[in-house]
Amino acid sequence: MESILVGVDHSQDSVRAARFAIERAALTGGRVAIAHVVYWSKFAFPTTVENEARPGQVVRERERAKAETLDPITEWAEAEGHLDKIELVSEVLHGRPSEVLADLGQSGDYDMIVVARTRESHLRNAIFGSTVDRLVRHAPVPVVVVP
Repeated sequence: MESILVGVDHSQDSVRAARFAIERAALTGGRVAIAHVVYWSKFAFPTTVENEARPGQVVRERERAKAETLDPITEWAEAEGHLDKIELVSEVLHGRPSEVLADLGQSGDYDMIVVARTRESHLRNAIFGSTVDRLVRHAPVPVVVVP
């Protein structure tokens, strides 16, 4: 049984990547875990006011990710009849997306990671690299990039 980790954000490209993974898993009765990673830097130095506001912000980020991304993907999978064939789980996490996804891949629970191609600017990619580029370089399992 194949186990696929999918990294999603609020983009339609990532929804397409999730659908790809779900359809692939449905062919063999696999498992799909969808992870929405909200960027959070462990190197940030927030102010006292920001620290006090953070718990409420985390709740809002989780609710938004669930309502706008994770629930619609699950509803689509159910409508297509895929939930009868696969195990589908989803979770909202915090951190640097490429690191969080690579760490999850390191856990040994997944055979591959599926993500969508990003539409970040060429200049930004040239200077900093993209999330997908970093993930491909650091993931311990194959990474499938859905165009």
